[in-house]
Amino acid sequence: MKLALFAAFPQELRHIRKNVGSVIKIEDSPFPLFLAKQRACEIIAVQTGMSTVNIKSAFMHVRDKYRPDVVLSVGFCGALYKEAHIGDLVWASQCLHFREGVTQLPYSHADMIPIPADAGRKIILKTLQSEIRIQEGSFITLSEWMPKSWLIQGTPRDIPFPVCDRETFHLAELSQQNQLPFFAIRSVTDRADEDIDPQLFQVVDETGHYSVLRFLGILIAKPSLILDSVILGRNAARASRSLCQAVNALIKILSAPESRSGQRS
Repeated sequence: MKLALFAAFPQELRHIRKNVGSVIKIEDSPFPLFLAKQRACEIIAVQTGMSTVNIKSAFMHVRDKYRPDVVLSVGFCGALYKEAHIGDLVWASQCLHFREGVTQLPYSHADMIPIPADAGRKIILKTLQSEIRIQEGSFITLSEWMPKSWLIQGTPRDIPFPVCDRETFHLAELSQQNQLPFFAIRSVTDRADEDIDPQLFQVVDETGHYSVLRFLGILIAKPSLILDSVILGRNAARASRSLCQAVNALIKILSAPESRSGQRS
């Protein structure tokens, strides 16, 4: 089974990359990309950067060159529910896009996962929850930074464990259009009552990729952000470790003989 794993920043892939053992870095790829194998799963991991243009280009490149069987979106998120802790894991039950309000992408995981259709998404989630602590929740993808207070007010009250990010909806939509099974897992870096300073999101260069020079320039220009960046870095390290645990557990499930036979059927 070939698993295409997409993340925006290198920090989100840090512990995953360390854990998969032998890694082949593809030097001629238009995006930072590495190949690895774990259990019966071939992994194509790509760092997309932040822009929707990058996300689409990376997806199409991986689709055309590597022909994945499953798409997995991983990364950090901001919690929009009060009980969240740093490093909490959330599994996407639905993906929404916050533009002028919230729209829901009409897709069903149960029809797309690589195990018998009658088992459905709940089997994967239940198996994951027997391995790790993970909640089923709703992912809200933002077009631009917004204060949590605005987001919480505009979020439907009846959706479970909402979190916000900048990529998941677009990858879910591309996966749906290309009839590829799609999963998404996010790990919390900031709680519902915490806002990351928007300047700390300006760490990407003109290509949309993370830039150490941009990050250092922001801190030099505004030293008061140093403490915030240290806290965020600590939270991101914890979230990255949680993501690694989740990816390991999911690969174990997808590599099981019954999953592989469902993929071929």
